[in-house]
Amino acid sequence: MPYHLLVLHQTQKLIDDPLIIGFTWLVLVDILSGIVKGLRSKQTADRTNSTKGIYGLCKHLLIVAMVITFYPYFITLGFNWVAQIMVLAFAYQYLVSFVENLSQMHIATWWLQPVVDFLAKKLNVAKAQPDYDGRDYDHITGKYNGKEKEDDNHA
Repeated sequence: MPYHLLVLHQTQKLIDDPLIIGFTWLVLVDILSGIVKGLRSKQTADRTNSTKGIYGLCKHLLIVAMVITFYPYFITLGFNWVAQIMVLAFAYQYLVSFVENLSQMHIATWWLQPVVDFLAKKLNVAKAQPDYDGRDYDHITGKYNGKEKEDDNHA
């Protein structure tokens, strides 16, 4: 079978792939929870606005396009594990974002928070650290903009 037909066949199989279905649902739920969070917010900075909305939708569209492009490509090359890890990494980020949206709306997340915390500690992500404050990071680049630590100044 020619390679382009193999890629096309693998792309068609995405519609029934449970990992892609779960990822798609997480993306949709995160987008909806972000919209609801913005609508329910009392503070002006957290309210829904077109700049945040366009940026967020573009970011989601880019991530979904990346996943549905690279996932079947990696599988056709025999790198199934790379494809699955990529989707699981993005799915984890969307799960964290969903939990953050719920907590910012003051909706109890006790039922989901232990899973997120466990994964954060196992993956050694910044949010698992006791001194993490999301406001210290640029929301676009992820660059640290917070205050320097006391230890760093006196070292």
